[in-house]
Amino acid sequence: MRIRRISIQKALVPVALAFFVAGGLTGCKSGTSEVSETDRPADGDGSHVQEQIAAANAPREEHAAEANMESAAGEAANRQMADAPPPAPPSDAPGTTQPALASKPEPKADSKSTSVPVQKAEAKAEPKPEPKAEPKPETKPAVTFLNCDDATAITTKTTENGLVIEELRLGEGAEAKPGATVTINYHGTLKDGGTMFDTTRGKQPSTFPLNRLIKGWQQGVPGMKPGGIRRLTIPYALAYGEAGRPPVIPPKSDLVFIIELIQVVEPTK
Repeated sequence: MRIRRISIQKALVPVALAFFVAGGLTGCKSGTSEVSETDRPADGDGSHVQEQIAAANAPREEHAAEANMESAAGEAANRQMADAPPPAPPSDAPGTTQPALASKPEPKADSKSTSVPVQKAEAKAEPKPEPKAEPKPETKPAVTFLNCDDATAITTKTTENGLVIEELRLGEGAEAKPGATVTINYHGTLKDGGTMFDTTRGKQPSTFPLNRLIKGWQQGVPGMKPGGIRRLTIPYALAYGEAGRPPVIPPKSDLVFIIELIQVVEPTK
Protein backbone atom coordinates (compact mmCIF):
# COMPACT_ATOMS: atom_id res chain seq x y z
CA MET A 1 0.00 0.00 0.00
CA ARG A 2 2.88 2.33 0.58
CA ILE A 3 4.11 1.89 -2.99
CA ARG A 4 0.59 2.57 -4.31
CA ARG A 5 0.29 5.81 -2.28
CA ILE A 6 3.61 7.12 -3.61
CA SER A 7 2.51 6.48 -7.18
CA ILE A 8 -0.75 8.31 -6.57
CA GLN A 9 1.08 11.31 -5.10
CA LYS A 10 3.42 11.44 -8.11
CA ALA A 11 0.42 11.37 -10.41
CA LEU A 12 -1.30 14.20 -8.54
CA VAL A 13 1.64 16.63 -8.80
CA PRO A 14 1.13 17.60 -12.48
CA VAL A 15 -2.60 17.70 -11.98
CA ALA A 16 -2.20 20.13 -9.08
CA LEU A 17 0.09 22.33 -11.10
CA ALA A 18 -2.34 22.40 -13.94
CA PHE A 19 -5.14 23.20 -11.56
CA PHE A 20 -3.13 25.94 -9.97
CA VAL A 21 -2.34 27.48 -13.32
CA ALA A 22 -5.93 27.17 -14.40
CA GLY A 23 -7.08 28.66 -11.16
CA GLY A 24 -4.74 31.52 -11.49
CA LEU A 25 -5.95 32.13 -14.98
CA THR A 26 -9.67 31.63 -14.52
CA GLY A 27 -10.20 32.23 -10.84
CA CYS A 28 -11.69 29.91 -8.15
CA LYS A 29 -14.13 30.24 -5.37
CA SER A 30 -12.63 30.85 -2.06
CA GLY A 31 -12.65 27.80 0.28
CA THR A 32 -13.47 25.11 -2.39
CA SER A 33 -11.49 23.12 -4.91
CA GLU A 34 -14.43 22.23 -7.10
CA VAL A 35 -14.84 24.16 -10.33
CA SER A 36 -18.32 24.54 -11.85
CA GLU A 37 -19.61 25.95 -15.09
CA THR A 38 -21.04 28.95 -13.28
CA ASP A 39 -17.53 29.98 -12.39
CA ARG A 40 -16.39 30.31 -15.96
CA PRO A 41 -16.02 33.73 -17.65
CA ALA A 42 -18.86 35.08 -19.66
CA ASP A 43 -16.93 35.48 -22.85
CA GLY A 44 -15.52 32.68 -24.91
CA ASP A 45 -16.87 29.27 -25.97
CA GLY A 46 -16.11 27.64 -22.61
CA SER A 47 -14.09 24.64 -23.90
CA HIS A 48 -11.14 25.45 -21.78
CA VAL A 49 -13.42 25.43 -18.77
CA GLN A 50 -14.50 21.84 -19.46
CA GLU A 51 -10.89 20.80 -19.66
CA GLN A 52 -10.13 22.47 -16.38
CA ILE A 53 -13.09 20.74 -14.67
CA ALA A 54 -12.05 17.35 -16.01
CA ALA A 55 -8.45 17.92 -14.91
CA ALA A 56 -9.58 19.00 -11.45
CA ASN A 57 -11.93 16.04 -10.97
CA ALA A 58 -9.49 13.39 -12.33
CA PRO A 59 -7.63 12.81 -9.01
CA ARG A 60 -10.91 12.32 -7.14
CA GLU A 61 -12.24 9.88 -9.67
CA GLU A 62 -8.92 7.94 -9.69
CA HIS A 63 -8.96 7.82 -5.89
CA ALA A 64 -12.58 6.58 -5.89
CA ALA A 65 -11.68 3.86 -8.43
CA GLU A 66 -8.76 2.71 -6.29
CA ALA A 67 -11.00 2.66 -3.22
CA ASN A 68 -13.56 0.58 -5.07
CA MET A 69 -10.83 -1.85 -6.18
CA GLU A 70 -9.52 -2.18 -2.62
CA SER A 71 -13.03 -2.70 -1.30
CA ALA A 72 -13.71 -5.39 -3.91
CA ALA A 73 -10.40 -7.13 -3.08
CA GLY A 74 -11.23 -7.03 0.65
CA GLU A 75 -14.68 -8.53 0.06
CA ALA A 76 -13.16 -11.32 -2.10
CA ALA A 77 -10.64 -12.09 0.66
CA ASN A 78 -13.43 -12.17 3.27
CA ARG A 79 -15.46 -14.59 1.12
CA GLN A 80 -12.42 -16.88 0.74
CA MET A 81 -11.86 -16.83 4.47
CA ALA A 82 -15.55 -17.56 5.12
CA ASP A 83 -15.59 -20.46 2.68
CA ALA A 84 -12.33 -22.00 3.98
CA PRO A 85 -12.81 -24.73 6.69
CA PRO A 86 -11.62 -23.76 10.17
CA PRO A 87 -8.10 -24.98 10.96
CA ALA A 88 -7.89 -28.04 13.21
CA PRO A 89 -6.91 -27.06 16.74
CA PRO A 90 -3.59 -28.47 18.01
CA SER A 91 -3.69 -31.62 20.07
CA ASP A 92 -2.68 -29.78 23.26
CA ALA A 93 -5.10 -26.84 22.74
CA PRO A 94 -7.63 -26.42 25.58
CA GLY A 95 -11.20 -27.39 24.78
CA THR A 96 -10.34 -29.89 22.05
CA THR A 97 -12.17 -33.21 22.31
CA GLN A 98 -10.41 -35.12 19.52
CA PRO A 99 -7.30 -36.92 20.72
CA ALA A 100 -4.21 -36.61 18.61
CA LEU A 101 -3.49 -39.64 16.47
CA ALA A 102 -0.69 -41.57 18.02
CA SER A 103 1.94 -42.72 15.61
CA LYS A 104 2.28 -46.46 15.48
CA PRO A 105 5.53 -47.60 17.07
CA GLU A 106 7.83 -49.33 14.69
CA PRO A 107 8.24 -53.00 15.55
CA LYS A 108 11.49 -53.66 17.30
CA ALA A 109 13.74 -56.18 15.68
CA ASP A 110 13.99 -59.30 17.79
CA SER A 111 17.57 -59.90 18.67
CA LYS A 112 16.93 -63.63 18.69
CA SER A 113 15.37 -63.67 15.26
CA THR A 114 17.49 -64.60 12.32
CA SER A 115 17.24 -63.61 8.70
CA VAL A 116 16.64 -67.21 7.73
CA PRO A 117 12.97 -68.11 8.21
CA VAL A 118 12.49 -71.01 10.54
CA GLN A 119 10.63 -73.77 8.84
CA LYS A 120 8.37 -75.81 10.99
CA ALA A 121 9.34 -79.40 11.02
CA GLU A 122 6.72 -81.38 9.26
CA ALA A 123 5.09 -83.84 11.52
CA LYS A 124 6.07 -87.21 10.23
CA ALA A 125 3.39 -89.78 10.31
CA GLU A 126 4.34 -92.50 12.71
CA PRO A 127 4.73 -95.79 10.92
CA LYS A 128 1.90 -98.09 11.65
CA PRO A 129 3.01 -101.09 13.58
CA GLU A 130 3.06 -104.07 11.38
CA PRO A 131 0.56 -106.64 12.49
CA LYS A 132 2.31 -109.43 14.21
CA ALA A 133 2.05 -112.57 12.27
CA GLU A 134 0.40 -115.15 14.39
CA PRO A 135 2.53 -118.21 14.61
CA LYS A 136 1.16 -120.82 12.36
CA PRO A 137 0.44 -124.05 14.06
CA GLU A 138 3.14 -126.50 13.35
CA THR A 139 1.89 -128.87 10.77
CA LYS A 140 2.95 -132.29 11.74
CA PRO A 141 3.08 -135.00 9.18
CA ALA A 142 0.30 -137.48 9.31
CA VAL A 143 1.01 -140.32 11.70
CA THR A 144 1.76 -143.51 9.86
CA PHE A 145 3.00 -146.92 10.88
CA LEU A 146 6.46 -146.01 9.58
CA ASN A 147 6.96 -142.65 11.39
CA CYS A 148 5.01 -143.03 14.63
CA ASP A 149 7.83 -144.19 16.93
CA ASP A 150 8.08 -140.77 18.71
CA ALA A 151 4.56 -139.52 17.92
CA THR A 152 2.65 -137.72 20.70
CA ALA A 153 -0.16 -139.78 22.12
CA ILE A 154 -3.75 -138.60 21.72
CA THR A 155 -4.79 -140.41 24.90
CA THR A 156 -2.89 -142.54 27.39
CA LYS A 157 -4.27 -145.28 29.63
CA THR A 158 -2.48 -147.40 32.26
CA THR A 159 -4.07 -150.61 33.53
CA GLU A 160 -3.80 -152.10 37.02
CA ASN A 161 -1.16 -154.62 35.97
CA GLY A 162 1.11 -151.90 34.48
CA LEU A 163 0.15 -152.06 30.78
CA VAL A 164 0.39 -148.60 29.13
CA ILE A 165 -1.91 -148.02 26.12
CA GLU A 166 -1.32 -144.91 23.98
CA GLU A 167 -3.62 -143.93 21.10
CA LEU A 168 -1.48 -142.52 18.26
CA ARG A 169 -4.11 -142.58 15.51
CA LEU A 170 -7.82 -143.34 15.70
CA GLY A 171 -9.35 -145.80 13.29
CA GLU A 172 -12.85 -146.22 11.88
CA GLY A 173 -15.28 -149.09 11.65
CA ALA A 174 -16.00 -152.09 13.86
CA GLU A 175 -13.88 -152.52 16.97
CA ALA A 176 -11.73 -155.57 17.51
CA LYS A 177 -13.11 -157.72 20.32
CA PRO A 178 -11.06 -159.89 22.70
CA GLY A 179 -10.17 -163.24 21.03
CA ALA A 180 -10.91 -161.99 17.48
CA THR A 181 -8.72 -162.82 14.51
CA VAL A 182 -7.04 -159.68 13.21
CA THR A 183 -4.61 -158.59 10.51
CA ILE A 184 -1.98 -156.20 11.89
CA ASN A 185 1.35 -154.49 11.33
CA TYR A 186 3.69 -154.44 14.33
CA HIS A 187 7.14 -153.18 15.33
CA GLY A 188 8.76 -154.50 18.60
CA THR A 189 11.70 -153.00 20.53
CA LEU A 190 13.25 -153.53 23.96
CA LYS A 191 12.24 -150.77 26.39
CA ASP A 192 15.76 -150.74 27.79
CA GLY A 193 18.03 -149.54 24.95
CA GLY A 194 15.38 -149.56 22.16
CA THR A 195 16.77 -152.53 20.32
CA MET A 196 14.40 -153.78 17.64
CA PHE A 197 13.75 -157.54 17.83
CA ASP A 198 10.81 -158.09 15.43
CA THR A 199 8.88 -156.02 12.79
CA THR A 200 6.65 -156.15 9.72
CA ARG A 201 7.97 -152.89 8.30
CA GLY A 202 8.97 -153.61 4.76
CA LYS A 203 7.00 -156.86 4.95
CA GLN A 204 3.43 -158.02 4.65
CA PRO A 205 1.01 -157.65 7.59
CA SER A 206 0.41 -160.71 9.78
CA THR A 207 -2.93 -162.35 10.61
CA PHE A 208 -3.55 -164.33 13.81
CA PRO A 209 -6.07 -164.78 16.62
CA LEU A 210 -5.54 -162.55 19.67
CA ASN A 211 -5.97 -165.40 22.18
CA ARG A 212 -2.76 -167.03 20.87
CA LEU A 213 -0.56 -163.95 21.55
CA ILE A 214 1.16 -162.64 24.71
CA LYS A 215 -1.12 -161.18 27.40
CA GLY A 216 -0.04 -157.67 26.61
CA TRP A 217 -1.52 -158.02 23.09
CA GLN A 218 -4.67 -159.73 24.31
CA GLN A 219 -5.36 -156.77 26.62
CA GLY A 220 -3.99 -153.97 24.45
CA VAL A 221 -5.51 -154.68 20.99
CA PRO A 222 -9.25 -155.03 21.81
CA GLY A 223 -11.08 -151.70 21.24
CA MET A 224 -8.98 -150.74 18.21
CA LYS A 225 -10.68 -149.93 14.90
CA PRO A 226 -9.25 -150.57 11.44
CA GLY A 227 -6.69 -147.88 10.56
CA GLY A 228 -5.94 -147.13 14.22
CA ILE A 229 -2.42 -147.17 15.67
CA ARG A 230 -1.47 -147.85 19.30
CA ARG A 231 1.75 -147.92 21.26
CA LEU A 232 1.84 -150.60 23.97
CA THR A 233 4.42 -150.58 26.78
CA ILE A 234 4.26 -154.13 28.16
CA PRO A 235 5.86 -155.20 31.46
CA TYR A 236 7.87 -158.43 31.26
CA ALA A 237 5.18 -160.20 33.35
CA LEU A 238 2.70 -159.65 30.44
CA ALA A 239 5.36 -160.50 27.82
CA TYR A 240 7.95 -163.32 28.00
CA GLY A 241 8.32 -163.37 31.78
CA GLU A 242 11.44 -163.83 33.78
CA ALA A 243 13.01 -166.23 31.22
CA GLY A 244 12.61 -164.06 28.16
CA ARG A 245 13.44 -165.45 24.71
CA PRO A 246 17.18 -165.57 24.49
CA PRO A 247 19.17 -164.52 22.58
CA VAL A 248 16.69 -161.98 21.08
CA ILE A 249 14.81 -160.99 24.26
CA PRO A 250 16.77 -161.05 27.51
CA PRO A 251 15.10 -162.28 30.74
CA LYS A 252 12.73 -159.87 32.50
CA SER A 253 12.63 -157.52 29.52
CA ASP A 254 9.86 -154.93 29.23
CA LEU A 255 8.79 -154.51 25.61
CA VAL A 256 7.41 -151.67 23.43
CA PHE A 257 5.14 -152.59 20.50
CA ILE A 258 3.65 -150.31 17.87
CA ILE A 259 0.54 -151.97 16.41
CA GLU A 260 -1.54 -150.92 13.37
CA LEU A 261 -4.88 -152.69 12.94
CA ILE A 262 -5.50 -153.41 9.28
CA GLN A 263 -8.77 -155.30 9.63
CA VAL A 264 -10.80 -157.58 11.83
CA VAL A 265 -10.85 -160.94 9.95
CA GLU A 266 -13.15 -162.81 12.28
CA PRO A 267 -15.06 -161.70 15.29
CA THR A 268 -14.71 -163.34 18.64
CA LYS A 269 -15.36 -167.09 18.62
